[in-house]
Amino acid sequence: MRALFFLLLLVNIVLFLMLQAVRPFASNSDHVSQQVNAERLRLVDGAAAPASSANPAAVAGSSCIEIGEFHTQSVAAFEQQLSKLMPTLNPQRHVVQAATSQMIFIPPLANEEAANRRLAQLRAMGFNDSAVIRDEPTRRWGISLGRFTRAELAEAHLEKLRAAGVGDARIGEYPLNSTRYTIQIVVDDDAQREQLKSLAMKSAGAALRACR
Repeated sequence: MRALFFLLLLVNIVLFLMLQAVRPFASNSDHVSQQVNAERLRLVDGAAAPASSANPAAVAGSSCIEIGEFHTQSVAAFEQQLSKLMPTLNPQRHVVQAATSQMIFIPPLANEEAANRRLAQLRAMGFNDSAVIRDEPTRRWGISLGRFTRAELAEAHLEKLRAAGVGDARIGEYPLNSTRYTIQIVVDDDAQREQLKSLAMKSAGAALRACR
């Protein structure tokens, strides 16, 4: 019996020692597995990061809208209305068709008599090509000082006038309202798009489209 007791005791001691030897290995394996899983988690998070740092404009749904076409007077009126309705926007005006020529002129005077007096003064100064404007309602009773198809010639004549003391002369398109413009605006949401659509409907001939 005593021999059997010592044999069983020896077997238990051996089993205990074997378990102690195996346990550290299993513990290390679990630790390594946890490290690998943690690293995979960090990699997944890193891969997802670019999506959260995407272009803010794309995320917000901003887009460029082009409105047109306008002539010189209607584009100024539209820009004024737009600045009142949506002052935070930054509209950009673009010329899509330039006037065929330019005219140097003095803005309308009070009446025909005042225009004739100014015309006499200008001709006395040597500007014999001057004439009272009668056929354009917007410029009527102004003074025409010459028409030019080349911008540099118009600028040179304007400098000559200013050197002679004619400080109120200016360059304008000819014929009036022959230049065509579009307005490009970047909007951030559907509410702004609807506001622009409503405003454009009040401008004859103005249409909305995506910027080209």
